Amino acid sequence: MASDKKFMFESIQDNNSIRNFLDALVDGFEKGRIVLSTDADEIVMTPCGLLNFEVKAKKKGGESKISIKVGWKEYGLDSGPSVKDIKVES
Repeated sequence: MASDKKFMFESIQDNNSIRNFLDALVDGFEKGRIVLSTDADEIVMTPCGLLNFEVKAKKKGGESKISIKVGWKEYGLDSGPSVKDIKVES
């Protein structure tokens, strides 16, 4: 049985730094291996099969927020929610 592990990181970044992080994340999904680390902590994840994908966006007052959540079962495939399309424009 896999051990439970949590990783948390929060900071203030500029657009370019966040884009670089997201590019590295995309690369990790393509390779099937994502490693997140800081000086004090590290977690290795292996996304595979069908993944649960959730996007939330909110504007309130002068603040905006986008939350992206991706989840999967480490072993075996999960039928989970149906496959749907999302459009992102810039």
